[in-house]
Amino acid sequence: MAENNTISLKRLFINSIKYSLRKWHELSLFTVVHILLLIVGFKFINGWHDKLFLLWIVPYYMFWCFFFRFYFGRKPYVMTTMIFDTLLPSTRILVLSMLITILIVSIPFLIPFISVNSPWVDSYVDHLQKYTEDTATINIVASIIMTIISPFIFYRPMMAWIGSLIGRSGLLSTAFGRTKGNYCKFLAISALFSVLFSLVEALDSVLSGNSWLIIFLGSVVIVYFNIILAKTYEYFFLEIDK
Repeated sequence: MAENNTISLKRLFINSIKYSLRKWHELSLFTVVHILLLIVGFKFINGWHDKLFLLWIVPYYMFWCFFFRFYFGRKPYVMTTMIFDTLLPSTRILVLSMLITILIVSIPFLIPFISVNSPWVDSYVDHLQKYTEDTATINIVASIIMTIISPFIFYRPMMAWIGSLIGRSGLLSTAFGRTKGNYCKFLAISALFSVLFSLVEALDSVLSGNSWLIIFLGSVVIVYFNIILAKTYEYFFLEIDK
């Protein structure tokens, strides 16, 4: 039983590895299915550049619903009205993410209007224009910013989504209240997986993998990351209730 609401990263990763080893047959199948979904979504459909991608999102969403209901042993794994209960938390997560992202992205462009007559404005605008034309720099900065805010717009809200999926509380207030005081822990987890995924992307680029390495190795990383999410929920919302 958890003695407090501060999670141990060491314990979290060890328990996640133990679960992965114990359930390696099932997780291998999940990984294969995830790979196939990505192949369809990003090789046959061409990702978000294709209108069909909106249809692809449905089976991909159902895949993760199945994954978490399987993890927590909630049958039936797919054909359940609980899935419709997850639409509200997932919509809130999406809206929250979009609003915060738009706000953060807009701040650098709003600064010159705050100090219109300041002598440094012209120089600032020149540097801003220079960096906005550098795609690599923008991607790195965006990745860092998203990692920093991920505990607020993704990690903690995901606890509400998982809760609604397995028939427990889907309130964001409950999710934020139970996980309070763990920002640095969640940030470390998000940063680790962001770095891992960046390494996979870099390896794919170096080996000219044409995104195939991202699909295969990235799927392994993504599935394991979701085990981490499940274990996190288990700690904060199941263990402390025992």
